Amino acid sequence: MQRAIPRGLSVYLDLVRFGAAAIVVLSHLWTLVAPGHPLPWPGHAAVVFFFVLSGYVISHAARPDLGLRGYLHHRIARIYPVVLGAAALSIVLAVAGVHTLQYAGTRGSDTLDVLLNVTFLAQTWANVALPYNGPFWSLNYEVWYYILFGLWCYHPSRLLLLGAALLAGPKILLLMPVWLLGVWLQRAMPALGRRTAWCLFLLTLAIGLVFIWADAPARIREVMRAAWPDAMELTRGSNQFVGDFLLGLVVALNFLAAGSLGMGWLLKCEKAIRYLSSFTFSMYVFHMPLAVLIWNGLGVHSGPAFVGLLLLGIVGMGELTERRTGWYRARLAPLFVRQPAPVRAGCPAAPGDMADPLCDPGDERSVP
Repeated sequence: MQRAIPRGLSVYLDLVRFGAAAIVVLSHLWTLVAPGHPLPWPGHAAVVFFFVLSGYVISHAARPDLGLRGYLHHRIARIYPVVLGAAALSIVLAVAGVHTLQYAGTRGSDTLDVLLNVTFLAQTWANVALPYNGPFWSLNYEVWYYILFGLWCYHPSRLLLLGAALLAGPKILLLMPVWLLGVWLQRAMPALGRRTAWCLFLLTLAIGLVFIWADAPARIREVMRAAWPDAMELTRGSNQFVGDFLLGLVVALNFLAAGSLGMGWLLKCEKAIRYLSSFTFSMYVFHMPLAVLIWNGLGVHSGPAFVGLLLLGIVGMGELTERRTGWYRARLAPLFVRQPAPVRAGCPAAPGDMADPLCDPGDERSVP
């Protein structure tokens, strides 16, 4: 039986994912609310944190007794309410003809672009943004990682797994090693001595900050682009894959150290951290279309009013979607009657379903 995630580490991971979501939001909207004080918020680096977190907690959630049906049930109930909410916002903005913003993505064929994104085909062999929601690209990546990992765990057909990998396409596969760092961490997670853990924790913090401050992934990309321009052109949205993997390795080692340290001091703030992190998915997925609606649709250009309405919109959408995962799971239950399923050797067992970085923390403590 796989050991449970220590409570302190779980709170730490929730804090990290909330912080990463906040950085993504700030990287996209800071210039709107504080144009006179530009700051280089590392939004892309925050996505790397999400990928490592996602691999870790999805691996933890993939219990053998779930079977493929149960695994799909949990992931669909978690993802699709938010995805459909984002698609609805895109459609409303498109119908209203609202002008877009930087980072929100350009409008193309609205109906086709929405369909490609809600079926997660927009970043496979294509590069199609969800209208008014450019950050949605990474969810296309993560869902394919869920699919590939689920097939590896629960389905014995290598041919089906190969077919899914081919459909996902090289661009998505290039960043999968970053996601798999989280899987590796969850399965290995060796215990370190306290002194070693503290040294590793502080070292990874320092290296990570320097790596991000120097924009090392982009620098590595430019070196590779100069050497192999044609090959790098094909990587498109994944063209920082080498630097992203190195940053992901630093993140994984930081989580390893945090697990050995226990992070018990965070338990004093557990309730607040859990509550804030329960809106992580909503922050990430809804902030751009809501910003377009408020800034260009409603014409609210006052910084405090804009931020207030944005937070109100995120909380409202979150209450309708990600914070009601249990309700959606119950509604979908009749479609996913559990059946015994073969499990590949090595697929990790887990006593509970911890949420991925874009999920609510209640999943961790729930009984599926």
